Amino acid sequence: MRGLHWLYRASGLLSALSLVLICGLILAQVISRNMGSTLRDADEFAAWAMAAAGFFGLPYALHTGSHIRVQVGTRFLPKGAQFAVEVVASLLGLAIAAYLAWFCAAFVLESYNFKEVSQGLVPVPLWLPQLPMALGSALLVVAFGERLVCVLRGQPFELSDEAEMSE
Repeated sequence: MRGLHWLYRASGLLSALSLVLICGLILAQVISRNMGSTLRDADEFAAWAMAAAGFFGLPYALHTGSHIRVQVGTRFLPKGAQFAVEVVASLLGLAIAAYLAWFCAAFVLESYNFKEVSQGLVPVPLWLPQLPMALGSALLVVAFGERLVCVLRGQPFELSDEAEMSE
C-alpha cells in the first residue's frame, strides 16, 4: 500500500501547486493592472485552481488525519465499540466519496461529450478544469477503501495514528 501513500502525497502536492498557481495568477493580475493592462480570465483560472486545490487535497488530508474527526465521544467507548464506530465511519465515508466520484465523473464526461467551453474570453473546454474534481474524488474513494481495510485489520491508516503507535 506504499504506492497508494505515494499517490496521496502526489495529490497533496498537486493541491499545493494549485494554491501556488492561484497566488501567481493574483500576483500577475496585480502587476498587469498597475501597468495599465489586464490579464484575461485570471479570475476564472484562479477559481478552477481553487477547486483543484480542494479536491486534490481531500485524499492527502484523509491520509494525514487532517479531516475533522470527533474523538471526544469515541474516546470513552470500549475498544469493541470504538472499532464498530470506526468501521461504520469508514463505510459511510466510502459511500459518500463513491457517490461524489460517480457524479463528478459523469459531470466531466457530460461536458466532454457536449463539447462545452467556458464563457470567458479564453474558450477552455470545461472538462479540463473539471477533471481535477473527478480525479480527486476518485482518489478519495481509494483512500477511504484503504482506510476501511486498515481499520478491519487493526492497522493505522492516518499518518498521525502511525506516529502514535510507534511511540
